[in-house]
Amino acid sequence: MRLGFWSEGDHMSIRMPAALAVGSLVLVAGCSGGGDDAKGDAPPTTAESSSTDSQPQYGNFADFPGKDFATTEPGMLLGVRVKPVDTRWTPELAGSSAEAGKHFVAVYVAVTGELPDRGVQDVKLKYLRLKYKSTEQVCDFGESGYCFGDAYPSSALADLDDVREDAGSDWQNYSWSESFLGSDVEQGATKVGVVGFSISDTEKATSFELCGPTKEVEVDTDDFPCVPIKTPDRS
Repeated sequence: MRLGFWSEGDHMSIRMPAALAVGSLVLVAGCSGGGDDAKGDAPPTTAESSSTDSQPQYGNFADFPGKDFATTEPGMLLGVRVKPVDTRWTPELAGSSAEAGKHFVAVYVAVTGELPDRGVQDVKLKYLRLKYKSTEQVCDFGESGYCFGDAYPSSALADLDDVREDAGSDWQNYSWSESFLGSDVEQGATKVGVVGFSISDTEKATSFELCGPTKEVEVDTDDFPCVPIKTPDRS
């Protein structure tokens, strides 16, 4: 900050030190914002710098609200816990487009190892199933009358910090990529992903559940553990 300058040959008057002192006080007060006005301006600046902090920032699997279930992919010795976090009605997901006359019900999930003291390798979401009572077709697989949609596409699992950095709390805007080889979930870690289920545009079902196989039940979808998911907004 430049309070004043001297030209060569200038002569100091008796009043100059006092004038400079007063000018310095005025400039310093102006730079600091001063008094009550500074206090009034501070909160908006703080809010702007931490706008993302007002959004939910979950760090661990247990922090996410809702129910979860344990599922084990066929042929795997260790399973994972899966918790649906959000749903979306979308024509495209993870680089794939839904067929004409259909959309994807995208289910965003948090995933952690079934056992807290060990990790799980090559985790895939493609074995998850969407359970619902159809309003336009009779499902002839199983005896419950429920339909079970196959998972496609299914994303690779991502670190929560990477999703936040790229998309904030809006997971829908993250650049999800389809999973081909599976993802590792380290001991105690929480990862996130999305899986899609193709549904007819004319389907009026409003009750959906997310399900998955276990070591004991690998094929019979009627006996898969399931948890309810939010009906996606089609507007």
